[in-house]
Amino acid sequence: MIRFAIVIGLVWLLHVPALAGAGDKLTLRDCIDAAVRNHPSIRAAEGAMNAAQGRVGQARSRYFPQLQAATGYSESHSTNALGENTTKSATTSLSLSQSVYDFGRTGNALDAARSGMQAAEWDFERVRQNVVLNVKETYYALLQAERLVTVAEQTLQQANRHLAQAQAFFRAGAKPRFDVTRAEVEVNNARLDVINAKNSVRVRMISLNNSMGAPPRAPVAIEDVLSVPAAVPGLEEAQAEALARRPEMLKARADVDAARAQVGAERSGYLPFITASGAYNWNSGTSEAGAFFPKADIGNSWNAGITLTLPLFEGGLTRARVSEARANLLAFDAQQDLLRQSVLLDVNQAYAEIENATARIEVMDATLKKARENLDIAQGRYEAGVGAYIEVTDAQLASINAETDQVQALHDYQLAVARLRRAMGRME
Repeated sequence: MIRFAIVIGLVWLLHVPALAGAGDKLTLRDCIDAAVRNHPSIRAAEGAMNAAQGRVGQARSRYFPQLQAATGYSESHSTNALGENTTKSATTSLSLSQSVYDFGRTGNALDAARSGMQAAEWDFERVRQNVVLNVKETYYALLQAERLVTVAEQTLQQANRHLAQAQAFFRAGAKPRFDVTRAEVEVNNARLDVINAKNSVRVRMISLNNSMGAPPRAPVAIEDVLSVPAAVPGLEEAQAEALARRPEMLKARADVDAARAQVGAERSGYLPFITASGAYNWNSGTSEAGAFFPKADIGNSWNAGITLTLPLFEGGLTRARVSEARANLLAFDAQQDLLRQSVLLDVNQAYAEIENATARIEVMDATLKKARENLDIAQGRYEAGVGAYIEVTDAQLASINAETDQVQALHDYQLAVARLRRAMGRME
């Protein structure tokens, strides 16, 4: 099974251009492109969009004439006072019907279908942007985990050096046995941190593969882009753009348009409609009307006409349909207002997260610099025999925490920017 999974993963990677050469790494754009090609939710949304396009074709078809052909054979026998009647005929007919005027039935139905197709297109874009956001979230999470592996490995190297120094001092009689055992504990803790950090990388790699629609354990190497990107737009600009181009907002407007057109289509049910029709019949057969009448051939025939149909009573069906359509329109209007609030909430939350992460990055840059300086001082004092080992461990812990917090702040900044772009409908 493991060999099979590896083969599947390698086959999948052959479809990613970025890995054409040995040692190449997947960029964020490579991962996004792979997700857009492979993710099942995008295929499902595309299917829904194609179905909506089919409904437009169905509604448009009512404008065109309906042409039908039929063929059949019949034989009938009857008896009356004049004798036995026998009719045998084979008939082929061609009939044509055309809606002349239906007082907006077809036009409103077509408008509703077109708005429905627009809604499906915007829903497809919503799904695509969600997939892209999910890729970015898992990509940044994997980068964070990989950086924390580096921090953990560096910490383990430092712990091993501290252990060697403590053992040397103990053998020379300069430091107590406590320093050695304390250093051994630090080494074991550092080893555990490395194990946990590497496991986190594996878990997040699985999540990234899942976001791309790839096999869970396909091998992935990615480029490190965990840094502060370009400036983001202002809050008011972000809010205005979100309301103007967010796929959910555009879909909601299309839903309202479709519901409004559907009300018109259902109200047309109160009105008459005019239909023209015609048919031509090719008949082949005979008719016998008893002994006193000669056998007669059945000839061809045709008919044409125009019909005005007025619905008089349908048991309240049209009224109920109009009521349903109006209720749907009110519901879509309310959903649009609710969505507007939700969009503004998303923008403001993402903006607040960006401001928070920006402030943390500025603080952590200075904190990390001082923490590393303190660690160097503590190590120097211990190596000179004038400092206590606890000074080293305290300084090392502060340095680890500072590096971890800096990585977390960079991750949170990238994630907040991605979420702001998603809230604005700009998730490329």
